[in-house]
Amino acid sequence: MTLPSLTGKYQQKVLESQFKKAYANIQTAINKVNSENGAPYECYTLVNGDGYSFAQCDIFWPKVLEEYKSSKFCESYDYSCRPHYKTKGEVLSAGGTIKNQSCSHPIGSMQGYNLNDGSTLYLYKNPDEKGFNTHTSLYFGIDVNGKKGPNKWGYDLFYLNLYKRNEKSAVLGLTAVCELIEKGGQSAEEIMLK
Repeated sequence: MTLPSLTGKYQQKVLESQFKKAYANIQTAINKVNSENGAPYECYTLVNGDGYSFAQCDIFWPKVLEEYKSSKFCESYDYSCRPHYKTKGEVLSAGGTIKNQSCSHPIGSMQGYNLNDGSTLYLYKNPDEKGFNTHTSLYFGIDVNGKKGPNKWGYDLFYLNLYKRNEKSAVLGLTAVCELIEKGGQSAEEIMLK
């Protein structure tokens, strides 16, 4: 095997390990928040198969962020503290794939939080009925190593979603709704099954 091939395989293994660590840290934060609440928050709970309850998402996400005690906030499109990523159109035109064509993947409009584990968590900022910005979205993004790179979908950047089977469960879904993968990348499920 040639040196570039070995180096590429090593980098892939490092990124896979970082994804598993970032995923475990998010799941741990979610579980702790729900445990301290005494019951899982009603944030994207599947209700009788007829849609989702997200009544408490605006409380849930800030509490999850509190679990990451040393996190730096990055405003949308502030590339001084966050990377610039390819758009859905750019990924698809370069030979990448998408699960669910209707997904827009507008990660540039999400607020970024540079977390103490070296990853960056991206959340939507939605104005509530009083005009205050809240995090109420099912979708979120995770860049497992922040600005380090390669900053590519399916390598170190993943678009995930919350999912709760019922009122008593607290599950972090992977990519049941949306998934964007640049050429040569992997899905979150492929990485988790390794």
